[in-house]
Amino acid sequence: MHANRRTFIRRSTAATAGLFAVAGATATATADEPADGMALVEGRLRYGDIPARDVTLAFDEETSTETASNGRYEQELEPGTYTVTVDEGGYVADSEEIELEAGDTTSVNFDLEREWGPEEGEIEVAIVEPGGGSTLESRVTLFGNGETHSAIAPDGWVPDGDYWTRGFVVPEGWWEVHAEGVDGFGDGYEEVYVEPNKTVRAVVELGSEPRPISKNSLITGTITDEDDEPISDAMVRLRDDTSTMIERVDTDGQFELEHDPGQYTLEVFADGYDRAETDVVARFGRMVEPEITLEAD
Repeated sequence: MHANRRTFIRRSTAATAGLFAVAGATATATADEPADGMALVEGRLRYGDIPARDVTLAFDEETSTETASNGRYEQELEPGTYTVTVDEGGYVADSEEIELEAGDTTSVNFDLEREWGPEEGEIEVAIVEPGGGSTLESRVTLFGNGETHSAIAPDGWVPDGDYWTRGFVVPEGWWEVHAEGVDGFGDGYEEVYVEPNKTVRAVVELGSEPRPISKNSLITGTITDEDDEPISDAMVRLRDDTSTMIERVDTDGQFELEHDPGQYTLEVFADGYDRAETDVVARFGRMVEPEITLEAD
């Protein structure tokens, strides 16, 4: 295992969803108590390990709320039946029906998937020194929608009014921006949301230390049984609509997969155990560590 690889940044401790935890409603006593005669709905939204901030949740035609910077929300409601709906640009729509009684506090969590298109927008990019300042010549790469776009920015800008007359034209949705190749500085990273027929600017600050960021994601973990003992003969399979990667775990039940950024399904199977799967969000330069436990069949 190589869990300390320096080219992978910001360790991630969870996949998009736990193997046995799905989006849904559960009663809980951890949130604030609702007012007399009322019920309280609370929860969190995330994309992979990232809190999904400023996302709107609707409960009926008149009542809605937004997630905070940590991806959490809460809403007080009268008793009754509601459909909690998430329908935000850049994410696949999702919903959950709940029944509320007076005094209840109910948790509804959503693990979101991203989507792109069909319309297009434009990304302008500026590559700057750590903390801001002068723009610097750099190679810029964009990731999103299963696509990669790359260009050299001689003056640290795309567009620059000379070599590049406009920015990157891409499908609407979330895009990751990577800048590299500047002597004396580390790679830079930013993420932006592109709205249809609009232009967004990504200001990418380079790292203060000359360290590269991998363009792949590292997915690593340990397969264990219900007693937290490693399963040494398990197989893991990472797949999407176009590709599949299969690997056998080592004698300690550990595995490591390096793959392109994207949204994948991770399947785990071993003799004597029920097969399990979970969604995994692989983001470039990031390490994802899903917690995986198999149940005996």
